Amino acid sequence: MACKKVPIVVNIQQRRGLIYDAEDYFTLRGVYRIVGNLIGIPVSHPRNVNQQGLPAVLSCYELKLLLEKNLVRLVDKNAAFMTAPNDSQTERYLNMTQQQKEELRKPVIEKRLESFRKHLPRIIEGKRQKLIKSGHDLKAGIYITPERVLQDERDRLAKEPFDILLQLPTKHPLEVDSSFLPLHLSAEETLKFRVFKALWNEGGYITVGDAFGCDFLLYPDDPLYFHASHMVHVLKDKARRLDVKYLIRICRLAIVVNKLCVIAYLDDRCDGVVFETVEWEGNANKSDSI
Repeated sequence: MACKKVPIVVNIQQRRGLIYDAEDYFTLRGVYRIVGNLIGIPVSHPRNVNQQGLPAVLSCYELKLLLEKNLVRLVDKNAAFMTAPNDSQTERYLNMTQQQKEELRKPVIEKRLESFRKHLPRIIEGKRQKLIKSGHDLKAGIYITPERVLQDERDRLAKEPFDILLQLPTKHPLEVDSSFLPLHLSAEETLKFRVFKALWNEGGYITVGDAFGCDFLLYPDDPLYFHASHMVHVLKDKARRLDVKYLIRICRLAIVVNKLCVIAYLDDRCDGVVFETVEWEGNANKSDSI
């Protein structure tokens, strides 16, 4: 996969980092293992509710990691988007859409001409018979050549209207004014980011685990091809005694969705992240059951 030049531009809209460019998204996903969350509608399947397309939303943990590695830049274009385009921008956009229309018309015209060429001998003969019936003397200098007939058909098709699918770009097609933004995390988000970063450094793919009732989900490879293998729960206060019911709940939940349960917390002694895997063993002695 060709790696696009970094830093990649991330648009901040409504306090969310959005990726609109397909090449940027493939670079983040394929090279840096940053998945994000696709929230758009695929152009090829506009009515498919089970498959999402661009733009992709990046979590604050993904953004923080990418910023630390100088892979992205956060930009704010909201002011430009809320302003009416000037005459120059309007003209550029109209020229761009007109060029798209012309590019789409060319293959349609060539396809029709290809079909026209297959029947060209019969078409020429039909025109000759029509001229004879109307009283014209073909010996008087009226020539019907394949080149002339083909050119007449080409000129006719050039004026004929066609139904054209015009592309609606997800990425803004014109350059607009923007400003660069910093990223600020709360104390809880900073804690979760340290866990996210430690997991990312170990390899694999990480996504937020809201849909599974945890903080993060771990994947052995791209989530497009693999199910998550671990559910990670981050302890906000490691000094607080763990509730037995809480442990039972997260373990049973992991069993139901066929994943391993992981508890993550910060260890002040080594100033690092510690991971503990918790598994449900069932009854202590199954032979005692009646």
